[in-house]
Amino acid sequence: MKKAYQKLQLDSILQSVAKHAISDVAKQKIINTIPSNNVEEIRHLLCETEEACRNLSVYNVNPEFSFDSVKDVVDKARIFSTLSMSECLKVMRILRISRIVMSVLTSVVDEKITILPAMAKGIYTDKKLEDDIDFAILNEDMMNDRASSELYRIRQSIKRANEDVKNKLQHYIKSAQYQKYLQDAIITVRDDRYVIPVKMEYKGNIHGLVHDVSSSGATVFVEPIEIVNLNNQIKILIKEESAEVDRILREFTGRVAEICNQITLTEKIVSDLDAIYARALYANETKSTLPKINNKGFVNIKKGRHPLIDKNKVVPVSISLGKDFDILVVTGPNTGGKTVSLKSVGLFVLMAGCGLFLPCEDGSEVSVFDKIYCDIGDEQSIEQSLSTFSSHMTNIADILKNITPDSLVLFDELGAGTEPNEGAALALAISEYILSVGSKAIITTHYTQLKEFSLVTDNVENASMEFDLSTFAPTYKLVVGVPGSSNAIEIAKRLGIEEHIIQGARSKLSAEKVSFENVLQSAERLRQRYENTNEEIAEIKAQLQKELDLVKNQNKILANEREQLLKNSKAEAKRIIQETTDESKALINELKSLIHKYNADESILFELRSKVKQLNNKKYETDEKRVDFSKPLEFDKVKVGDSVYVKKLDAVGKVLTINANKKQFIVSVGAMKITAGCKELAEAINYTPEKPTKTVSIKTEIKNKSLTNEINLIGQTVDEAIANLDMFIDSCVVASIGEIRIIHGRGTGALRKGLHDHLKKHKNIGEFRFGAYGEGDRGVTIAKLK
Repeated sequence: MKKAYQKLQLDSILQSVAKHAISDVAKQKIINTIPSNNVEEIRHLLCETEEACRNLSVYNVNPEFSFDSVKDVVDKARIFSTLSMSECLKVMRILRISRIVMSVLTSVVDEKITILPAMAKGIYTDKKLEDDIDFAILNEDMMNDRASSELYRIRQSIKRANEDVKNKLQHYIKSAQYQKYLQDAIITVRDDRYVIPVKMEYKGNIHGLVHDVSSSGATVFVEPIEIVNLNNQIKILIKEESAEVDRILREFTGRVAEICNQITLTEKIVSDLDAIYARALYANETKSTLPKINNKGFVNIKKGRHPLIDKNKVVPVSISLGKDFDILVVTGPNTGGKTVSLKSVGLFVLMAGCGLFLPCEDGSEVSVFDKIYCDIGDEQSIEQSLSTFSSHMTNIADILKNITPDSLVLFDELGAGTEPNEGAALALAISEYILSVGSKAIITTHYTQLKEFSLVTDNVENASMEFDLSTFAPTYKLVVGVPGSSNAIEIAKRLGIEEHIIQGARSKLSAEKVSFENVLQSAERLRQRYENTNEEIAEIKAQLQKELDLVKNQNKILANEREQLLKNSKAEAKRIIQETTDESKALINELKSLIHKYNADESILFELRSKVKQLNNKKYETDEKRVDFSKPLEFDKVKVGDSVYVKKLDAVGKVLTINANKKQFIVSVGAMKITAGCKELAEAINYTPEKPTKTVSIKTEIKNKSLTNEINLIGQTVDEAIANLDMFIDSCVVASIGEIRIIHGRGTGALRKGLHDHLKKHKNIGEFRFGAYGEGDRGVTIAKLK
């Protein structure tokens, strides 16, 4: 099988997939993948890939998998061999990455994504160990001073001791007594001890230990005797520091040793998830789809594209096998794409076995085979002194010994490389044997005998690589059901072979051969003509279907809009009726209060009650009766105030405004205003608008001597309100009232604006303002009289 993987270039595909993985562990897993031949396992692998694709496309979830393998670290900790700081950091990183991966993948709630969250829940987390290592170890060579209180104490002591040494040595450098003995006014280090550079001729003038001599011999590096003890103290402290660092690392090693198995399992899960996401990213890159899987030997590739051919040049191939026939014999000219088609089928089966989507159309299907056998390309072995034909036959012999009914066999140019008649006879015999075993096979050939065999034998089908009959150039399209012609002579002619040679070649062909090739070419012309016609019909059908779908969609949108508009219209009408009724009741109550207050005539109250009762008993129709119309609306004949039929609302409205530039109208329908053109409207023939309800005018007469400073003008028109307000202001002026309260309500604001405009010009009004909180807010105006 490994030989088949190489021939079908599965290793190149896996290398491409591995590039999408982040961790080296996942990359190696992908490269070492062996295709499964278990149906359920393959379906599970493909489901994993599908879930990762959904996470990427729907939720934009792409976890970070950048961690290093901790296998060696865990093995080291398992035997309590102290881990280095870099090894501890590797443990910290995988704990952190794993925790984040688990959090991200389990946060997606989707009934179509179940495998990945289940895998993520198996991840081990240890936030305490993760944080402790992250805090204690700054990088691969440096531990935090605060990693332990003891380490902090030691490092502070080292720092103080270093400062003491430097201060004492500064005395030598800055002292006039010693400066003439020094080669340079610097402090340096030799053998981890602080020293000063002294000229060779003065080395006896500074009492101390000599640690080094310069290469020129002109300088000796002296440790003054008075700092020897301080340097010794620093050396001791450094050893204590190293011991404390080792102690901390041993403690981390012990904690890691306790969870070795959990970390190992976590690395496996996270690297598996990394590999799954790599498969999904590869699927997105190659625009691949999820294939169906069966174990019945049925293969149906729809417009498959070989993934190793430039996507701008590859020609999709549709090919099936195993349902109506077990052997497919592919013929056609050289370089026409026979070998690519053959290899594509085998490669697609192997890719599916690795959990990879296939670069083909939706609905493609591949089978699971126990093994795939192939004989493709030049198998000549110089080492074994075998000819091309011999090496092919050796390989084929091994294959034929092992094939089963569940095998897939791929033979390229079966029987080639020897005398044509014998080669054709061998090819026929081998094909018959494969058919008797029941294996599925694709065989490419130029032999006419195999073409004829395919035409007359059950469970064997012909296929050919299409070529352009006018130029004899290959189109790289596979056509199932039609044998192909090699067209060697025609191709040779196109490539420049002289005509007299071409004619000589044709004269040497048998009459039967020429007749057979002519029949094939005639059949090919008819097939191409039929296919072109079918393509034209399919395009027309697709266009008509597209237009039909568009019309259906528009009708659906219009119906929804109409229903929503009618629904909103009914709701708005009911709201207005209820609001009007409530306002009327409130107004009657206020007027009743005024009538009692000013001893007005009770007949007025009786009349108002009668009107409210009529209002309550009236049955309002919220659905306009459908108007029969037949005449389209003509823009030039419409005037403001005309009644028009609104098609979307199935209602009659009134034209409020005409926009001559845009050829549109603003039409009021009940409480709504809409903008529409002539196509959306029609003439409302014989429509008679309802007569508006007569307004009941109430004039407030103020005759009571006990005049108040408040007037209620709610419900009155602006003109009525201004007239009543003027009478009220005059009475207040006479009664020497300094401030009045005018109740006009909020409403649309028209009444309030009209009153304010009037008050600005009134000779008896000094200033006015809205009511404050508790005074009625913006529903009341407070005015001061002059």
